[in-house]
Amino acid sequence: MKINAIKASARLASVLAGVSMFAVATAFPAHAASYYRLYEGSDYAGVGADRSWVEVCDMERDGNGVSATFYVKNGQGGTVRDGNGSSGGCGNASFSGTIIALELCELQLTGPLCEYRTVPS
Repeated sequence: MKINAIKASARLASVLAGVSMFAVATAFPAHAASYYRLYEGSDYAGVGADRSWVEVCDMERDGNGVSATFYVKNGQGGTVRDGNGSSGGCGNASFSGTIIALELCELQLTGPLCEYRTVPS
């Protein structure tokens, strides 16, 4: 009887561990982590590890919008904005090709404040 209780406890622990791992894995999108980030204050633009997925995040409640232009090797880049301001969530997109550089701009009343950087390989 004692052996059956030990086996049942071990099975339960195994099931709970599996459920916990599944919950953590599904709670975050596949591109959650940026390979490279460029900051302007607390706002940032990130490039994913695949160097084709990008995100732009407005992290400051200052009324200034945030956008980033991404430059793609041998291809067409584009601009991505965080459309909901400093509310939760970020703007993101995928490009065909390898992101080689980005320019992050905070859109202030006096004009854009921008930072340009190449993405390290």
